[in-house]
Amino acid sequence: MKFMIRRLNRIFQDYMREKRLKFGRYIWDRKEKKKEIEAGNFIEKNSINSILFLRYDGKIGDMVINTIMFREIKKQYPNIKIGVVTKGGAKGVIENNPYVDKIYNYEKNSKKIKELAKEISDEKYDLLIDFSEMLRVNQMMLINLCKARYNMGLDRKDWKLFDISVDSGVDFQWTEHITQRYLTYLLKLGLNREKIDLSYDIYLKKDNSKYSDFLNSIVEEKKVVLNPYGASKHKSFSLETLDKIIKYLKELDIGVILLYFGDKYKELEILKKDNKNLYIPKEILDIEDSAYLISKGDFVITPDTSIVHIASALKKPNISVYPPKGGKFGVDHLVWAPKTEGTNVIFCRDKESKYDEIDINIFNFEEMKELIKKLV
Repeated sequence: MKFMIRRLNRIFQDYMREKRLKFGRYIWDRKEKKKEIEAGNFIEKNSINSILFLRYDGKIGDMVINTIMFREIKKQYPNIKIGVVTKGGAKGVIENNPYVDKIYNYEKNSKKIKELAKEISDEKYDLLIDFSEMLRVNQMMLINLCKARYNMGLDRKDWKLFDISVDSGVDFQWTEHITQRYLTYLLKLGLNREKIDLSYDIYLKKDNSKYSDFLNSIVEEKKVVLNPYGASKHKSFSLETLDKIIKYLKELDIGVILLYFGDKYKELEILKKDNKNLYIPKEILDIEDSAYLISKGDFVITPDTSIVHIASALKKPNISVYPPKGGKFGVDHLVWAPKTEGTNVIFCRDKESKYDEIDINIFNFEEMKELIKKLV
């Protein structure tokens, strides 16, 4: 009975969402076309002096990958102003980034969105770039009210709100790595392909002396950074899995730095009892702290999560456990694969029926042991 009620509620919510999106588009999908787009190098031909990136989803991994665009635009056009709309942990990824001139905080509230849009519109951005696959009504409103001279978006050919569309299946393929999609945006802007570098950036805090004593307490010569957490509990390592990995690393005389967030320290502390090679910092406040600790490790072990991309940005070898068959859409392992030397991916076992959840903890541990040996 509960399953039936949930199913009916999901059907109703999907129906209402479709209605809301249609109505939202009716209200906000409009834009005054100030002038025709000049063909050729978009930035130079259309006098683009400022670009606003919309990353209001707050996804840390996406923001790490987005750093490609900030750097590459500034390298070829150093005088262009770059602004980024974001929220949450993703903000920490770019707070020290020298290629970002201004960061705007996004809050999911109509009044706050209108205030933010007014601030942005007063700054008169030449180009706004949105990466959303599906635009929600608040996002349509923000883009409309920002009043950028030109708007660029994904698969927006039939929208009045957008002047330039990056089209899937034409400009890029969904099965390609995400960096190829971002490369498409850069090429549409007119950047020189031969000069584009598709590596990621992450700039650490200048002062992280609070970890000096912690790092000095690690007696093992080799250090692994172990991240337990993924996007959900089904994509996170259990205490049993963590204990098994830590104990195997002890056999190899490797110290383990365990990452966490929020109040998770308490639930992880129990692992210290039988694992003398385990080190858990007392205070990890944000993604910048996590990135700093990753920079001090020899390699990283993590389930499918943003930590993969931070490890790539820091050029750290990693072992990542991913869902089988490329996740829900069958391409996650292709699109979001780690990008660094020493990248190793393990797939967990598939669910047995459509009613089950994939459990990231059910993977071939012997395979992980072999990969660890290879990296030591």
